[in-house]
Parts: sequence; C-alpha cells; structure tokens
Amino acid sequence: MRIRIISKLGQALGVFIIIVGFMYPTPAAHASWLDQIKGIYELPSNVEQIQKDYEATKQQLEEQKDKLSEAVRQSQEIEDRLLSQNEALKKDNEQLQERLKAMEQVALDKDKRNRKITYMVITAAALVVGYFLLGRVFRFFVWRRQKRGLR
Repeated sequence: MRIRIISKLGQALGVFIIIVGFMYPTPAAHASWLDQIKGIYELPSNVEQIQKDYEATKQQLEEQKDKLSEAVRQSQEIEDRLLSQNEALKKDNEQLQERLKAMEQVALDKDKRNRKITYMVITAAALVVGYFLLGRVFRFFVWRRQKRGLR
C-alpha cells in the first residue's frame, strides 16, 4: 500500500511539473543542427580574418620595431658624435687655458720689465740731475772761496 501511495505521489508530482513547465514562457528558439553546421563552416572565414588582422598587427609591430631600432641607432650615432665633439672641445679649452696662462705670464713679465726700465730711467735722470746740482753747488762753493781769497 505504501508503494501505491508513493507511486501516486510520483505521478501527481510529475503532472504538477509538466503543468508548471507549460505555464512558464518558452525560451527563444534554439538554432537547429543545420545552423550549427553552417556556423562551423563560417568559422574559417572568421579565422582567416583574425589571421589577417594578426598578420597586419605583426607587420605593424615589425615596422615599429624597425623604426625604433633606427631611432636608437641614430641617437647612438648622435651621442657618439657629440661625445667626440665634447672631447675635442675639452682639448681646445685646455689649450686655450694654457695659452691664456702663457699670455698672462708674458703680460706680467712685460709689466715687471717696464717697471725695471722705469726705475732705471728715473734713477738715471735723478743721477744726471744730481750731477748737475752737485756741480752747481760745488762751483758755488769754489766761487765763494775764491771770492774770499781775493779779498
């Protein structure tokens, strides 16, 4: 008897599920197996398009890589050229510094020589003036003595 009750409950539950299933709206129609096969045949065209896009992207990447490599090479050349110019300018600067020091030394030597010459000329002039003054003073004293001696 229990089995009958369980079987009747199972049937009632089954009928209830079927009725509830009909009450829900039906989902949109699913594609049939023919549409699925068509979709499979359309995949290669999509794959081909994806491959074309991949190849185009790969080509653009290669072009960008080449451009970047060229830019790096050019910047390296410019850097090398600027470094060599910098070294040349450093050498020129050192040479100019040495020349400037030499010219300053020449100017100092010239000033020193000019001072010596000036002192020598002033000393010579003072000696000449002193000689004439001493000569005059000596003559004056001699003249005075002679004048006293005559008296």
